Amino acid sequence: ADINGEPGSVESAEFSPDSRYIVTGTKFDNTVRVFRTNDGYQVLEREVPQEIERVAWTRDGENVVSVSEDGFMRVFSVETGNVIFQYQHANGIDGLSASHDGRWMASGQERVEGTGVIRVFETDGWDLAQSIGFPGTVNELDFSSEDRLLAAVGDYTARIYDTSSWDVVQEWSLPREDALIDKHIYINTRFSPDNRHLAVGATHGFVYIYDVQSGELVRRFNKSGQKTETVEWSKDGDFLLVAGHGNYIDAFRVAQLLDDEIGNDAIPYAFRAWVTDSLEYMDFNSTGTLLTTAHQDGTVQLWTYMSDDPLINARGHSRVKEVQARALEAAGREINPD
Repeated sequence: ADINGEPGSVESAEFSPDSRYIVTGTKFDNTVRVFRTNDGYQVLEREVPQEIERVAWTRDGENVVSVSEDGFMRVFSVETGNVIFQYQHANGIDGLSASHDGRWMASGQERVEGTGVIRVFETDGWDLAQSIGFPGTVNELDFSSEDRLLAAVGDYTARIYDTSSWDVVQEWSLPREDALIDKHIYINTRFSPDNRHLAVGATHGFVYIYDVQSGELVRRFNKSGQKTETVEWSKDGDFLLVAGHGNYIDAFRVAQLLDDEIGNDAIPYAFRAWVTDSLEYMDFNSTGTLLTTAHQDGTVQLWTYMSDDPLINARGHSRVKEVQARALEAAGREINPD
C-alpha cells in the first residue's frame, strides 16, 4: 500500500461499511488508496502534501476521509476521487472516527501550547458541529456502537463524552506508577461491542480496560513491553486483540481479562498471529469475519478470522432455510419439509 515498500509505513486501514473495499493512508508517500477486498485491485489513489495519520469511511460508503500532519482533514469522493470538502486544523491531526449512524465525523488535533482539540463535523454538509478542548494531543477517537458516547485518548488523559451534550462523563489519567515511566502516554482506544468496557492501549506495551459506567480500572496488563499501537475487540466481544511494535497480533479471552483471580502475569494468550512487521492499525469488517492490518513495512494485509463457535455453521444453515422458506411461501409454492 506504500510505493516505498519496506521503507514505507501504512498508518491506517479500514473496511468500507459493506466490506467490499479497504482504504489505507501512508506515512512516507502520503497517499490515500482504496483497494477492492476480494482481489486487492486498487480503485483510487490520491496524494496529499504530508504524512497521513488516519483514514476512515463515511457510513454511506461514498466517501473516504484522511487526516494528516499538514493539519487538513480531506473528504474524497470514491466515485470521482475529487476532494469534496477540506478543513484546516491549527496543527497535525492524529485521531479520526465516524459515528455508526453516519451523522458525525470526529477529528483529533495534536496539542498547541498543551491543548488539543476534538472537532465534530456533520457529514450532511460538513458543517462544524462541535469544537472541544482536550488536555493534550488527541491520538485516537471512538464512538460507542449506539453513538451515545465518544471516547478520546492522548498523552496522559482518557475521556468519555456524552454526545447529547458533549459533557465529560468519565476521565482517567495514567495510573500513578505508570506516569513515572519515561515518555509513557495513551495511544489508542476502542469500546467493547456491548459498550460496557473501554480498552486503551499505551506505550511500553501497556493495555488498560476501564468499566465505562463505574469508571473502575478493571485490568492493567503488559505482555510485550513494546508500544501498543492498536487494539480491537472481536465482534462477538469474546476476544481483545492487541498489536504494535513487535511481530505478533496477540489475542486474549475477555472473560479471562475480567477475571480478577487471574494475575497479570498469568493471563494466557488465546492465540498469537505472526505478522511480517509491526502494526500501526487493525480493523474488523462489519461481520467480524475479516481483519485488515496496516504495517510499518509498507503493506496492508487481509486476514480471515475464524470463529471458535462449533454451532456457527448450523445457525447459518438455519437462517438460509428460513430465507428460502419465506421466498417459497411468498411465491405460493409448496415448501418441501425435507
